[in-house]
Amino acid sequence: MSTVLSDVPISPAPHGDWELTSLGRDSWRICDPARRSGDADCLIAYVERNSTGSLDVLWLRTPCPRRSRFRDFAELFDALDEAVAAASDRSQPPVRIRHLPPL
Repeated sequence: MSTVLSDVPISPAPHGDWELTSLGRDSWRICDPARRSGDADCLIAYVERNSTGSLDVLWLRTPCPRRSRFRDFAELFDALDEAVAAASDRSQPPVRIRHLPPL
């Protein structure tokens, strides 16, 4: 027997600039509206509610959280916001890594 919960977020974009679109009764996709809809990087993840009521996430691009299961949308979007904030700034050259000289 499965339990279906209806705690879908009230607004279509609960956090930041993420766009949440319903794909069915218990499935959604998360997109980045800053990207063109034809751009493959626009699609961030697919989300599905499982029989226990938690959210299973299939991440499709980085940066993304290390977890793929969340209690609710607030927790999911908080983790996504944190992952993006923690991502390295690619506008700077990489830090040189010192290594041993050749033998």
